[in-house]
Amino acid sequence: MIERQGNRTYWTWLAVVFVVMVCGLARPHEADAQDSKAAQSPVKKQGTVYLTFDDGPSKLTPQVLDILASNGVPATFFVLGESADRYEDTVLRIVNEGHAIGNHSYNHVYKELYEDFMGFWNQVKRTDDILTRITGKHTALLRAPGGTHTNFDASYFKYIREAGYTIFDWNMDSGDSKRRNVPAAEIVRNVKQAKLKDEIVLLMHDGSGHGESVKALPEIIRYFKDKGYQFAILTDRVKPVTFSMGPSKWKRSWTESQHEQAKEAIQKARSGEEWLSLREWVDDKGTVEWNSVTREALLQLEGKSIRLVPSDGQSVLIADGESSGVTEPMFRIENNRIYILKSAAGELFP
Repeated sequence: MIERQGNRTYWTWLAVVFVVMVCGLARPHEADAQDSKAAQSPVKKQGTVYLTFDDGPSKLTPQVLDILASNGVPATFFVLGESADRYEDTVLRIVNEGHAIGNHSYNHVYKELYEDFMGFWNQVKRTDDILTRITGKHTALLRAPGGTHTNFDASYFKYIREAGYTIFDWNMDSGDSKRRNVPAAEIVRNVKQAKLKDEIVLLMHDGSGHGESVKALPEIIRYFKDKGYQFAILTDRVKPVTFSMGPSKWKRSWTESQHEQAKEAIQKARSGEEWLSLREWVDDKGTVEWNSVTREALLQLEGKSIRLVPSDGQSVLIADGESSGVTEPMFRIENNRIYILKSAAGELFP
């Protein structure tokens, strides 16, 4: 009996040793196969990155555009009106290369923007006029300088949204504006250490003094590509990323007259009293050509040809065929560009 148990123990022990040896020999091959499979498998797609650049355009912006073009990546530029006015060619390049433009106020001066809503609104409208003049199109994208947290209150949100704007903050900060001359290596590290999300709106800057951001951009793009992200521009169809309001850092109080003033301004912008660039209005519907010699414009729309002749710099004469006459002031001239009154546009071409 004891001898049989001993033999059984012996054979059991021998079987265990055999299994361990076989498994030990197999595991390296399994690991090699798994490593090979992992190396051959494509990168899993993670989501979308919306690269955004604030405070431009500047002399640095063309470098940013070169990097984006070489990597086949689109981005969104929240521009300042005063900078756009100075770098018109760069604004046009941004649009022509398939990137998006957003409104970032006129001069980024917090005190002018946040002590009173009309100060904010006037800067937004001024910048919109500049961008519409340069590009021929209105943008519905808006980013508040410094972000909305503690800067916006409920009324700011209400009136800006009623004006038709989509407000975008961000959910990933590159940290390139935390202080002056943040090194490129630190900017890249900030991005790599940030928590990844399906939809990332990354804050960067292309204004003056952000040369290190330009240096960091190629590695940031490569990082997200390696993670399987795709890149896209912001539109008014993208779900906006917006901060919570938080306690306001600005001592302002809304009076009834201020609310009425804001309502009137927003209503004016959304109603027919809004002036549109003639080129924007005819986009996809017809053509408009400006003759710098005769200082006339030829509008061709829906089978009609109309000659617009500046008279006193504010109104124009309309001549259709052989007939001519002074119209109601539905057109105006500003900086050698013709604008049409939105409410009257439908009456001319119903």
